[in-house]
Amino acid sequence: MKNKKMLAALLAAILAATALAGCGGGSEESSDGGTSSTASTADSGTDSGSGYTSSTGIPISAPGEYPIVEETYNMDVFISHNTDVLDLETNSATLAMEELTNVHLDMTVATGDSYTEKLNLLLNSGDYPGVIMSAGFSNADLVKYGTTEQIFIPLNDLIDTHCVTIQERWAEHPSWQTDMTTPDGNIYGIPSADSAIVGHGAVGYKLWINTTWLDTLGLDMPETTDEFKEVLTAFKNNDPNGNGQADEIPLTGATGTWAADPYLNLLNAFGYYNENLLMLKDGVFTGIANQDYIQEGLRYINELYTEGLLDPAAFTQNEQQMSAIGNNAGDAIMGAVTCGHIGMAVSPNDIERSKMYECMLPLEGPNGYRGIPFTEELQLSGAAWVITDACEDPEIAIKWADALCREDMTVACQVGVKGEQWDDADPDTFGMDGETPATRKYLEYNTSGEGAQNYKWGWAQRLLEPNWKNTFQVVGDIRDTANYEAFLYQETEKLRPYAADVDQIPAFYLDEDQSARMSQLSTPLTDYVKSSFVEFITGRKDIDADWQEYVDGLENLNYTEYIQLYQDAYDALAK
Repeated sequence: MKNKKMLAALLAAILAATALAGCGGGSEESSDGGTSSTASTADSGTDSGSGYTSSTGIPISAPGEYPIVEETYNMDVFISHNTDVLDLETNSATLAMEELTNVHLDMTVATGDSYTEKLNLLLNSGDYPGVIMSAGFSNADLVKYGTTEQIFIPLNDLIDTHCVTIQERWAEHPSWQTDMTTPDGNIYGIPSADSAIVGHGAVGYKLWINTTWLDTLGLDMPETTDEFKEVLTAFKNNDPNGNGQADEIPLTGATGTWAADPYLNLLNAFGYYNENLLMLKDGVFTGIANQDYIQEGLRYINELYTEGLLDPAAFTQNEQQMSAIGNNAGDAIMGAVTCGHIGMAVSPNDIERSKMYECMLPLEGPNGYRGIPFTEELQLSGAAWVITDACEDPEIAIKWADALCREDMTVACQVGVKGEQWDDADPDTFGMDGETPATRKYLEYNTSGEGAQNYKWGWAQRLLEPNWKNTFQVVGDIRDTANYEAFLYQETEKLRPYAADVDQIPAFYLDEDQSARMSQLSTPLTDYVKSSFVEFITGRKDIDADWQEYVDGLENLNYTEYIQLYQDAYDALAK
């Protein structure tokens, strides 16, 4: 923590001699009291004669060479704990990173629900660790804690001197370095770049429907909101699972996870909606949360809710609870579900059940609108990983981050262990694009809704990724578990013709004053809109009688100013 930093100068000589250092720690002791070392010999190894040392004088390996240090080094980190990970300390991905780098993570762990609160308390107290990872720092946060408060240290020189992989990612995506650079010219953090964003992540607001039930009831795939309501009514009343019980849940979803709130998809049948509450078209930002078509969309969703077609639990349950519905024992009870990918609700390993569901094309609303937000290009924003001024050896920390950006470590952290979750590809096979020679194949595929595991980190810990998903072979039935990513990619490509006719909002930074103001405005606005939508849908607010009060509430939260901040920053970027 930061208060340890005051001793750094006095201890430098001792630290160099004993390798007793860290972004908040010392050498790891084994159970018999000795100092353990897990240095890997798989790479070229640490060369004490490389000429590279850390700030406290510890010899470190040359750029791109591993392990980073000869003696096990404790790096003090604050990190988020995915709910499906049994134990971060013993997780296979954690151990793989330690074996490669010889850096042990001395973790302060927080779960998703408490992570932000605990992090804010640490930053405000002044007693924070040297590295913060799996964070959701915004661009405004980087300006606040980097430029203004100087808690986050600049990474420019560290990356130039010690990083190979990050610079490779920049060469592959020239805009990424620009995206990461704040107005003062510094880079204060490394963002999360999920390679799926230009694959199945291009559309998050997906709606999946039980086509087996459609066939059983002799129904066509719904194309309009009216037809969708008719289908849900049939799912509720006509016993599509054939068990003689009224146990069917026509439509469900979840909250607090990726794109599973039902209104995210359904509102887009009435007009463009995105959680940032903005639309950019021809260089002009427009607020969307107060539009008439949003009111009409909420009225429609309220009808679904009132008539028992939309699961009330969709507004309170988490992903695991949604998955329990989709993976229930016995006959399927789920008719349709909103979520970023169907594996969040139905296990891809239950191929028979998973095959029941297909991604619907966007619904056409009563005004003729039919579109969906579609990300054409991955742009970076904010940071998932930062080094604070409490870190005694930022050179070691940045080399650790550079290792996490490697393809082999990305696969280890996002898929699992070779020989268990994946292995080398079969000869003459190709990735999901049908052109890239495959180098790997899945042996099993599990999603975060399927229960606890201890062989990968998952989405909460990832940095600048290569396009690793296209390295896995696609052979046989597209619905086979091993082809799950390819199936998602194909389902997403079906939506491309319906990409909303809007411009993608570029990544940009606000100046210090604008950033401070944006921090004050954004969270209250988004929280207010989400809670209001749920109240309108569930009937706690009347969609007609209380609409103007809701609109007035947006203005009381300075919605117009929020929009103007984006417009000013965009105009400055365009100059």
